[in-house]
Amino acid sequence: MSLGALVVVVLAVGLLTSAVVLFRSSNGLPWPAIVVASLTSAVCFTVGGDSARGSSGPSVATVMGSAAGFLAVLAAILALVPKRPQQEPASRTPLALSSVGIALGALGLLLNLLTG
Repeated sequence: MSLGALVVVVLAVGLLTSAVVLFRSSNGLPWPAIVVASLTSAVCFTVGGDSARGSSGPSVATVMGSAAGFLAVLAAILALVPKRPQQEPASRTPLALSSVGIALGALGLLLNLLTG
């Protein structure tokens, strides 16, 4: 196993761990998870772009990075929508979407190692 592959595995495990920690957080603020999902998308595009130089199509990491980025943007839009009743707790939907995006990106990194 090369050093680059080891770094990608450690990064993927760290991203999966952060997705679980952010989803289980008690404060319910979605913005830290949205930022991590955006960074996950950027890492997936970086790793996928480096691994797919000789191929004609996108790599698994690039496709999963685009899904993570889309979910991060969707979560940010949902987090900015104002709520009518102020007594209700904030929706956890943006937090869940961001956590799924982080997990998809991490799995895309691991699958990219297996297929590449």
